[in-house]
Amino acid sequence: MQKKQEKRWSPIQILTLSAMLTAVGVVIGMICKNFMTFNIYYRFTLENLPVIFSGLVFGPAVGAGVGAGADIISCLCSTNPALNPVITLGAAAVGFCAGIVPRYIIKKPGMSQIVLAEILAHAVGQVGIKSLAKMLMFGMPAWGIFIGVGVSIVAGTVECFLIKAVMVRLGLIPTAGRVRNDVR
Repeated sequence: MQKKQEKRWSPIQILTLSAMLTAVGVVIGMICKNFMTFNIYYRFTLENLPVIFSGLVFGPAVGAGVGAGADIISCLCSTNPALNPVITLGAAAVGFCAGIVPRYIIKKPGMSQIVLAEILAHAVGQVGIKSLAKMLMFGMPAWGIFIGVGVSIVAGTVECFLIKAVMVRLGLIPTAGRVRNDVR
């Protein structure tokens, strides 16, 4: 019986898909920064969706690149272009943390991998680093972290189901392991 040939992704294909995910993150970020911001501290956003997706599929380095790129470009394109390097670091941490879950913690693709990636990415990048940046740069009160946790729980839950739906519908769950092996 002949073994089925696995599809290998070229670096150009990985770069192209990463650029498309960055563009999706930019559009979501611009919309949320311009229309869904409650004050300088809080906004509801799903801009971490393509960042976490890229981390899960392509690994921590690509996830961090997509996160940083999407944050920088969306800041420069929004009506309030306040680029903050610590918040950009938080966006990169979201992708990096999502990428280490399938690489080192849960190797089998599935819902448990997606949920842990969401929790880790939001806890470290969104609530941890970005809240620290808001406290240092904008004077957010420390109790504001609790509001950030609530927003991250709602956004993370929505992102979990959207990522799972996309991965299942497009057949990316069996493909994800092969893609990560190509990026190493």
